[in-house]
Amino acid sequence: MGPRVRGAERWFGWSVALALLVQLGLYAWATAPGLAGTADSGFYLHAAGTLRASGHLLNPDGTAYRYWPPLYPVLVALGGSLGALRILHGVALAMSLLAWSQLGRQLLPRAAALAVPWALALSTPWLVVSKFVWGETVFLTLVAGYVLALFRGLQTWRGQWWAAATAMGFLLPLQRTAGLFLLAGLALGLVVQHKHLAPRQRLLVTCHFVFTGLGGLAWHFYALLLAAPTVYKMNQGWAQFFSSAADYGFVLSRWLLPVRAAWRPELTAVWVLALAGLLAWLWPRSVGWEERPAASPVFSPWVRHFPVVLWVAVACFLLLLLVATTFTRSAAGLYDAERYASVLFGPVVLLALLGVGRWFTSPLGSQKWPSWLVVGVVGLWLAYSAGRAGSNAAALRQLAPLEWPVIR
Repeated sequence: MGPRVRGAERWFGWSVALALLVQLGLYAWATAPGLAGTADSGFYLHAAGTLRASGHLLNPDGTAYRYWPPLYPVLVALGGSLGALRILHGVALAMSLLAWSQLGRQLLPRAAALAVPWALALSTPWLVVSKFVWGETVFLTLVAGYVLALFRGLQTWRGQWWAAATAMGFLLPLQRTAGLFLLAGLALGLVVQHKHLAPRQRLLVTCHFVFTGLGGLAWHFYALLLAAPTVYKMNQGWAQFFSSAADYGFVLSRWLLPVRAAWRPELTAVWVLALAGLLAWLWPRSVGWEERPAASPVFSPWVRHFPVVLWVAVACFLLLLLVATTFTRSAAGLYDAERYASVLFGPVVLLALLGVGRWFTSPLGSQKWPSWLVVGVVGLWLAYSAGRAGSNAAALRQLAPLEWPVIR
């Protein structure tokens, strides 16, 4: 490793460390009065309380807890207080930032990779879900760790990475039902890239995804068929499908551009097209791959191919969320879309920076005008993200804190 590479590594390390301090500072300020809650939070806390009191996860009406997977209330019960849960959320945010930043260092040009930790630290979607007693924050960490371990497993084919990926993948659908959607999307992405896998590697990958889905499928078999009669039913059909697609198109657009909330109503077709257009723009292109740095002396072909796997996973995840909203009792609406899509912020940031990253692959002197233009655009986007995150942290601080319900 030459002095130039060591210098770049040092800069990246300092960037991550400072971004982590900013992220935790915003989180500590927003949650200083305490965590907030919604109706879902009451179910989580009640189930955690009955688990501590009687060893069973129960709903407030005394029925078996079954609407959401069990991992989050189990973690809440282990902590035993909202203070401990606040610490858990903070640790989860930090681990998510570290995992996605590490993946960005592997996949992006060095200059573009420096922006990843700051984009994550100033992420309003992550900050909002961490304020509430919801399962999303832990889900963020499991997804980030799983994707990083999967990439490292594909890159090195070392057993420890596959063991880590399998363990975290097994927990994903036990934390959020959408974990099954993510596993399906990543599996489909590797099917798309199957020609880069040897026959024995394909068998390993297949066994990995079969095992990771077992826990979630077993829980849903219990929840839907054994605990009580199924509550799944047809929703509002295609009208709901396009309305939800517009919600997700608006949410993803708002991550990248200063889009006002008042622009969402009455513009369903516009935001559906925006979702399709953003996904098309995020598709990873092969421009500049030969100048992309690797974290190890040996350049892995998965540095080139893994972004396609990520893109397929994002698209599949969104499609399955739309199907769930359309054909089941899953909640719908703009605020639920912002909550459910928060887990996609990490991969969307990586794919977006990858899209503009080819301007970072040459020295600024050789393409001075476009290079500095892109640096300016990314800088303005980060400044917008900082202003939005600060404003939302102040608003979240004003929410009434939640109290742990007493179990009688």
